[in-house]
Amino acid sequence: MTEHEPSFNSLQDTSLPLSVNELTSKRVQQQPPDHYRKQKKQLPLQESKPPKNAAKLHPRTVNTHFVWALVLTIFCFFIIGPCWALFKSRQIRLMIKRNELDRAERLSARVYTGLVMSTVFGVFIWVAILFCSVGLLIAGKLLDSKLI
Repeated sequence: MTEHEPSFNSLQDTSLPLSVNELTSKRVQQQPPDHYRKQKKQLPLQESKPPKNAAKLHPRTVNTHFVWALVLTIFCFFIIGPCWALFKSRQIRLMIKRNELDRAERLSARVYTGLVMSTVFGVFIWVAILFCSVGLLIAGKLLDSKLI
């Protein structure tokens, strides 16, 4: 070996400016500055007032359509729809008591549709019966008077 090339043993004997032991001890000794160590003070809760033009929320109301279904059951010839609506109106009331408002609203919309269809069909039947009976009365009077 030449004089200029250091040997491995000579490197171990010489102390290096930064050894592994010193490096880890310096890492442990370094701490964050004081302003990082202090816990941040919690800010007080801010309560804000609602804006003057804010809409006030009202509790949702779900229609049960009970009276409409009852009237249709009594006066309508198309009984299937109103009887179904009466049964479903009871289910809607139970859902409202159990606080299942979304399901109750969906069922209420279906009951509304069924009642509208039953009302239209019932009015059609009533009008047809009215015209038929009036037509039969007129035809009977015309036959009695021997005009036809």
